[in-house]
Amino acid sequence: MEKERTEGRAKQSKNERIEQFLKEHYAFRFNTVKSRTEFREQDSNTSFRPLTKYDINSMRRLVDGTLGIYTPADNIRAILESDFCNKVNPIREYLLNLPKPKGEDESEIIRLANCVVVRNPDKWKHYFVKWLVAVVANAMDDLQCRNHTCLVLTGEQGKFKTTFLDLLCPEELKSYLFTGKIDPQGKDVQTLIAEYLFINIDDQLKALNKRDENELKNLITTPRVKYRRPYDTYIEEYPHLASFMASVNGNDFLTDPTGSRRFLPFEVEHIDIDAAKEININKVYSEAVELWRVDYHYWFNEEEIAELHQENEGFQVQTVEYEMLLKGMEKPAATEESYMTLLKS
Repeated sequence: MEKERTEGRAKQSKNERIEQFLKEHYAFRFNTVKSRTEFREQDSNTSFRPLTKYDINSMRRLVDGTLGIYTPADNIRAILESDFCNKVNPIREYLLNLPKPKGEDESEIIRLANCVVVRNPDKWKHYFVKWLVAVVANAMDDLQCRNHTCLVLTGEQGKFKTTFLDLLCPEELKSYLFTGKIDPQGKDVQTLIAEYLFINIDDQLKALNKRDENELKNLITTPRVKYRRPYDTYIEEYPHLASFMASVNGNDFLTDPTGSRRFLPFEVEHIDIDAAKEININKVYSEAVELWRVDYHYWFNEEEIAELHQENEGFQVQTVEYEMLLKGMEKPAATEESYMTLLKS
């Protein structure tokens, strides 16, 4: 028994020395968004980066060579995947540490919106503000999805639509931006929703079939997702973090009139991308956070949803059946009112 106690104290002392050594050489944190440990060298201005197998093995060698303590890499991993590391949500940390807006004459959000000229400008600035505040609200809520709409820029190719949308992600959070095509029915999209702040769907909406489009609308609003992370044992549930945005070459991409309220489409005529790059995106989110704090109405009420349906009619795909009706029938004038059945011609 005494031997076991002695060995236990020696083992504890060894791990304490290892932990002290690691603290002296590195800064660690456990990223709750990615569910993994990140690190950087002490007294370094570099960003935190994910801890890899290579890093763990290198730390084990350093411990062995410097302290003269042999310890398996699994022991280093066990230490670094414990409460030895403080839990941090980097997205919330970024948003909550932004300085408060100074109350300047012109809103930075509106300055950013003014970089985009759209064909349907009446609602552009209003909807853009709503959507940005919803991005913040969604990132701050672990229980519900707060951003129920996908911002969509349509129009001709080469208008910098995708580039502008990518600019909406702050430089500090670029590792939480996904740009590309998704499989709405695949498993990988669950990971994107839980681990990314933005999902930028690049020129894919027109190619979605009916089933994929319906699944995408469900994904936009689902409150939580369930999946098993690599190397985890169990399927777990995670908050819906991501806000959706998309670019479309052309304009007609909506196929279901009853479900168009999930999309905020705007036809781009011009984007001053150089001016957009000069906008201070930190100020943009500083304003968005402040609006969220004062309970800005970022969601859409019934009247606004009705307006959205009307605005979205110009982005509907005209089916073959609808085009045949347009060719074979016309709306009668007031003096031509008559009752006809489908059997009459």
